Amino acid sequence: MTTTDTVAATSGVTTVPQRSPAVAVRRWFIVVSPVLAGLFAVLGAAADPGAGVAGEQMWQLYADNPDRLQWKSFGLHWSYSFWIAPALLLAGYVRGRGAWLATAAAAAGFVGLSTLPGLLFVDFYDSAIGQVAGVETTAAVAETMGDGMWAVQAMALPGLVGAGLGLPLASLALWRAGRVRWWAPVAVLVGYAGFMGSNVMWWGCVITTVAFTVFAVAVERGTRDV
Repeated sequence: MTTTDTVAATSGVTTVPQRSPAVAVRRWFIVVSPVLAGLFAVLGAAADPGAGVAGEQMWQLYADNPDRLQWKSFGLHWSYSFWIAPALLLAGYVRGRGAWLATAAAAAGFVGLSTLPGLLFVDFYDSAIGQVAGVETTAAVAETMGDGMWAVQAMALPGLVGAGLGLPLASLALWRAGRVRWWAPVAVLVGYAGFMGSNVMWWGCVITTVAFTVFAVAVERGTRDV
């Protein structure tokens, strides 16, 4: 993954590896992605007009606050995107020990990235239907989709599983390969706990951001020589 400027072999001078700008940008994208995931999660959670509620109460709040809802969905869309991307992209840094874990992480990341960020678009429909026809219609549409369309769950559930497994598996693969210390996978799990344990409240997303930043530091250190 690097280009090398080589002094003539007869000179006895060791070669000095130089990373191309394109590869450096690619690497730094992976490093900063977890941090961006946390920051966008904070944005989405802080803007969420229906934080902590569900069902018709949530849909009513979505219908009554379309501007805040858009920021919520925009934030979480990009949070999930940056959250899952490293699971795919880190696989190339793991060879030998941990390679199968990295492959599983990449597969999970592909499934999650192909589905989960796009699911946030349903929030716009929930809000618009509630504004046009009332939250009873929003509930009826959701029930019809959930009960009568098998492909909804067939697409959504693998996306959720993929998003849930991708980054933890990738962090374990890096640890198994000796690229990060034990605290890197722990930081990922702490980030998940903050996000899900708080029911996606802003303060939980702050915990996620801090934990994912710790993981990003580990990734930066562990990929310098590649």
